[in-house]
Amino acid sequence: MKILVFSDSHGSPSKIVKAIEAHKGIADLVIFLGDGIKDIDYAKQKFPSLTFFCVKGNCDFYCPDIPKQSVLDLDGIRILICHGDRYNVKSSLSTILYAGAELEVDAILFGHTHMPLEACEYVGERRIQLFNPGSIGSGDTYGVLNTSGRVLVTGVAKIH
Repeated sequence: MKILVFSDSHGSPSKIVKAIEAHKGIADLVIFLGDGIKDIDYAKQKFPSLTFFCVKGNCDFYCPDIPKQSVLDLDGIRILICHGDRYNVKSSLSTILYAGAELEVDAILFGHTHMPLEACEYVGERRIQLFNPGSIGSGDTYGVLNTSGRVLVTGVAKIH
């Protein structure tokens, strides 16, 4: 399964659309990690056949129906998706890692820092993959993920 991951668009719906168009017919679903819910609503209208999973960020007001976080099971991989602000990811990754361990996830996708990150950490015996696509709004970066056989392959892409 091919997954596009966006975060922190902050009023740049055209950048999201451009990235999705680059993968049109190839992407199976889109995950949005907050701070630009209105931007992703625009993308949903442009691509009604795509599946979208969204969480709200600290700048997403007036959207009570959108959760702050969610746990997805994609091809047997348990993934926590959140914005990251409630876990203070700008200071440390410890809190989000321990939350992931408590939720027994294999991977955590988060935004908020505007900086791409691909890492793998251990909490006790639990291996947790961390992925932040950066900011599609200010850095033009987004994530391209693939799942296969309970393996999550991550990569950061940039719109041109």
